[in-house]
Amino acid sequence: MLHLSLSLAQERLWFLHRLDPRDPSYHLFHVARLTGPLDTGQLAAALTGVTTRHEALRARFPLQDGAPVQVIDPPEPFALDVLDALDPDPLVTEHICRPFDLAADRLIRALLIRTGPERFTFCLVVHHIVADAWSMGVLRRELAQFYGGEQPPPLPASYADFTHEPQSGTEASLAYWTETLAGAAPLDLPTDRPRPPVATTRGGHVQRELPETLFADLEKFARGERCTLFMVLMAAYQALLAGRSGGTDISVGFAVAGRHKVEHEPLIGLFADTLVLRGDLSGDPTFRELLRRTRTRLLAAHRHQDVPFDRLLTALDVPRDESRTPLFQTMFGLFNLADPQIELPGIAADYVEPEVPHATHELRFALYPGGMLAVYNADLFDAATVARYTEDYQAILERVLRDPEIRLSRLTAPRGAERELLVHGWNQAPPAVTGTFDALFTAQVRATPDALALVGGDERLTYAELDARARTLAARLPVGPGDLVAIKLPRTTELLVALLAVQKSGAAYVPLDPEYPPARLTYVLEDSGATPLEDLRQPEGVPAGPRPGDPAYVLYTSGSTGRPKGVAVPHSALVNLLVSMARLLGSGPGDVWLAATSLSFDISALELYLPLVTGGTVVLAEAGGDSPALVRLMAAERVTHAQATPSGWRALLDAGMPPSPITALAGGEALPPALARELRARVDRLVNVYGPTETTIWSTAWEVPRDPGEIRIGSPIGGTRCYVVGEHLDPLPIGVPGELVIGGAGVALGYHRRPALSAERFVPDPYGPAGARLYRTGDTVRRRPDGALEFLGRADNQIKLRGHRIELGEIEAVLEQLPGVRQAVAAVHEEILVAYLVPPPADAGALRARLAERLPGYMVPALLLGLDALPLTANGKVDRRALSALDLAAPGLIAGRAEYVAPRTDAEALVAEVWAEVLGAPAPIGVFDDFFRLGGHSLMTVRISVRLAVITGVEVPLRTLFARRTVAELAAWLEERLTEELAAMTEEEAERLLDSAGTGAASEEPTRIWR
Repeated sequence: MLHLSLSLAQERLWFLHRLDPRDPSYHLFHVARLTGPLDTGQLAAALTGVTTRHEALRARFPLQDGAPVQVIDPPEPFALDVLDALDPDPLVTEHICRPFDLAADRLIRALLIRTGPERFTFCLVVHHIVADAWSMGVLRRELAQFYGGEQPPPLPASYADFTHEPQSGTEASLAYWTETLAGAAPLDLPTDRPRPPVATTRGGHVQRELPETLFADLEKFARGERCTLFMVLMAAYQALLAGRSGGTDISVGFAVAGRHKVEHEPLIGLFADTLVLRGDLSGDPTFRELLRRTRTRLLAAHRHQDVPFDRLLTALDVPRDESRTPLFQTMFGLFNLADPQIELPGIAADYVEPEVPHATHELRFALYPGGMLAVYNADLFDAATVARYTEDYQAILERVLRDPEIRLSRLTAPRGAERELLVHGWNQAPPAVTGTFDALFTAQVRATPDALALVGGDERLTYAELDARARTLAARLPVGPGDLVAIKLPRTTELLVALLAVQKSGAAYVPLDPEYPPARLTYVLEDSGATPLEDLRQPEGVPAGPRPGDPAYVLYTSGSTGRPKGVAVPHSALVNLLVSMARLLGSGPGDVWLAATSLSFDISALELYLPLVTGGTVVLAEAGGDSPALVRLMAAERVTHAQATPSGWRALLDAGMPPSPITALAGGEALPPALARELRARVDRLVNVYGPTETTIWSTAWEVPRDPGEIRIGSPIGGTRCYVVGEHLDPLPIGVPGELVIGGAGVALGYHRRPALSAERFVPDPYGPAGARLYRTGDTVRRRPDGALEFLGRADNQIKLRGHRIELGEIEAVLEQLPGVRQAVAAVHEEILVAYLVPPPADAGALRARLAERLPGYMVPALLLGLDALPLTANGKVDRRALSALDLAAPGLIAGRAEYVAPRTDAEALVAEVWAEVLGAPAPIGVFDDFFRLGGHSLMTVRISVRLAVITGVEVPLRTLFARRTVAELAAWLEERLTEELAAMTEEEAERLLDSAGTGAASEEPTRIWR
């Protein structure tokens, strides 16, 4: 019996098997239909000959001292399973998927199914840890030779020779890979289902035939470009992925034979390795330019292929993400499948591609003459989606043959019916409406003068009374179109009177929330040039009145440079919103709207004005009212319509809001599915709405169904057009994430006194009428197959938090103006606003107090974390991904390493001791230290699991060690499991265990608990 070490590739496969022993993703197989006088004894003898000849096929991998070893067993007769069945396919699938026991099993098995006279199905399965694709070809060839009575020539080497060779690669090659792959972005293809927290391997496949002439034409094109066919196909595959993901940093894995010596070629064993092509598709290159880049990087990858993939993972210290495979999530291959069958003498054989529902990666394309095979993760993608991928890939290949100078944006852009649907078909909202709010309100006053218009505290005003007060005030305002009036009033009926009066005068109002810091209010007044309302009084006159194109209000939002910016919204845009929302909601006389939103939040305009143009009533909530008070107010006034951010609705539900016959609008931030389901069950209707201030409050809407799954932001409201575009405003295919740009009647006039910024964000609309503009939202969305829009997040440094739009750059700019702060980065982690500061603040409390003087409360970070230096990417930018990986719970966070805290419990002491033993850590390990940041890797987790099982008797799954990465987390898990074990014991068993622990008897039970 021979003992060998494992190659690095074998170690990885062994670990993956240990992680999920039932996963058959790494089973290699060959299935064939055989016809003829097959001699089953001769076939079994041929299999015996192959396994006797190749020691790798006799390998087992038992555990020894907490680590795997490779044991080569002596030759023995091969056990060929022979069955009879009319339908062999279920048996084939079961045979392929049945798990191997790497420690005890022969890692090759074969099944012969007799389906009729001289008709058989043959299924051969080998675990990848002892073979590769090249090996399967060797195995088929030698099996045929042995079956025909032919003796293959002696092997020039053994697999043992290969395992003894150095496998580390040159330092130059390692340096190349670490430089090339550092900071590579994960592939983020749009999925049909949410990504599970732990990657699965449930798979499916799609096959597509290709024209017979296509490969010949591509080979001719490749020769003309001084490339190989593989380079052309790989460049096209990168283009497909870029078009479908919207990314330009695309990493693709591809297999290489790994047989660097001629004497390795006739051997069966795991020689194959994986290389990574990190493609650079930035700058919208032509396909010819992309091909040049691909050629250069592929040649460099082959020059440096001596570094095993597994050593590379260790050297790069790739962050552990259980939802994805490391470094790349997709693979590509080119195969010659012209003769894949077993050539048994006297037997006709037909190769079969069985349906095996497993996938090692999210997506894998395999090209061969005459077709392609796409294997996909079925927990992420539908077959129809992947079929579109194969269709798009063929179209890309055909287009580049016609025009190699085509740019990437055009190469992957939708065409024909899909483009028509994206540009026009899904923008068939009702036409725009123009006018002024004052005209609509005046018409409603004439129609229902005695109807209740406004409730504010104890005061109630009819439409006629509200209009009279507004007219009286408007007549005393010396302002007109183009003027700005700053309004800073408490939330009484006089607030709405003032708003209506300013609009009747033709001027625009600038809201000032009395709750905001004085410094911010002073800035808004100075930047806008608005005159405070209290400074405007004159003898009664005749208001000029508004025009549709005049500004109705200027509202200040967070600014990326640290300076808030004013958005000027015209009357026509406000009217279009009100009419469109009235149609959508069916709002009319008798409806009662809750107005609880701050005037500085643009959505306040809808709840204040929509009721007043449809005959409804506005119920004005007091400033600072808590959620229980709002719930009581809604019940007392019999509110029928209310809008709030999801955070606001959460607070109302927590305050005991009962089931109510109301129409609820949720917007301002992403609506969580769980909240959507809970809220939908409490109200008559729930509408998820979306829109930036720059396109007048709400631009899209989605009626939330009774039991919502994935949440949408829906389709455009009346007079609005929405497009999902790439960097150059080109429409993106269905399902592809891109920037949402919005056109139509809701587009604002621009930023007040900021012409350059206005020109940057408000751009010409190439799809609308002459002179139309689009607003670039900076939000990332995608189209679902039904046309509805799905919100994915912010594309820039702007975020929404509890309904407030925040430019993180504004927080950073203010922080860096404070004494003692050299650098600052703001971010959001799990709905917590965090600021990272260099150097660490001497007094975080004082710093937060200074921030509160300059920023609204919602913009003051909840956590101020000090770092010695900010982590940087390879190109010198702040590495926000690295910041997001830091443990916010670790006290005294300095430079990403938790301050040392000694173990506080027996469980923590045990875990720290085992870690130190396995890691060989020279310094003491604290309870907040991360196992992988201390240098731990996958195989070490096996030793940790084994050691803890020996000591405590508790089996620790490997996935638990990846999820519980700190001493404190793992110790808490162990305590929970042991508590469960004690709870399951009888009283006698528990007493015996505790007695032995207390007396220190010779029994090993005390050790089983902690020592």
